Amino acid sequence: MLRLTLAASRWHRGLPVMTVLGSARRVCSRDTEPMPDAWTHVGRLWTNGEPFLAVDAALRDAWQGLSNDEYDQIIGLRPEDTSIPVGAGRAVLVGGDGEVRDDSWIEVFAAAGGLVAIVQAAGLDYPDVLARALDYPDVDDQAADTLKVSSGELAIFSAVFDGTGPYSVPLLPAQPGPVPPVHGPPSPEACQGLRLPATCRAYQLKVRRYTALDQSECFARWLLIPVEPCD
Repeated sequence: MLRLTLAASRWHRGLPVMTVLGSARRVCSRDTEPMPDAWTHVGRLWTNGEPFLAVDAALRDAWQGLSNDEYDQIIGLRPEDTSIPVGAGRAVLVGGDGEVRDDSWIEVFAAAGGLVAIVQAAGLDYPDVLARALDYPDVDDQAADTLKVSSGELAIFSAVFDGTGPYSVPLLPAQPGPVPPVHGPPSPEACQGLRLPATCRAYQLKVRRYTALDQSECFARWLLIPVEPCD
């Protein structure tokens, strides 16, 4: 079986790498690079079923999901709609697949080259399901909208809230560490967002909705794949 383990001797940009152990290198679609052999778990976010916005951090003050009821725009979107205007740019929608779980942790991973994976998973062996979700080919994933990030920082937070101000949630910096051994209940810090360094200026979103691995294990996955040169 695949396992996520901390490879203490391997580092990428100063971050410890969580390695997916397996015999085969993962293969992406015909027009993307192969999936990486190593991932870093950098944070987790709690959803009560709502999606998250992934957006250039410089634009997050333009989102007023709660104070100006902009979240209502998302409620009216079709399943194939994967982005929404935010200020002078756009945010892509990630996380929150009710077929996987209603209330759920969303695990966030980063890899060399700027690739980001956002995974929602269910199963008794939680680390193994996450590993298999990361390992799953993306050839049949929905090729979705492009996310522009010119500020060098990516913000991910619940679309229910504002991006800044009294109706926003704190955004924690990426914190590399071990993969959670179990899904677990929400923690007191569950109502928060995440800040990630963005070394690339544009990412294509690829979406894989509810996918069954067997009778008791399933996942959904959102990939942010760099499409412009990275620093």
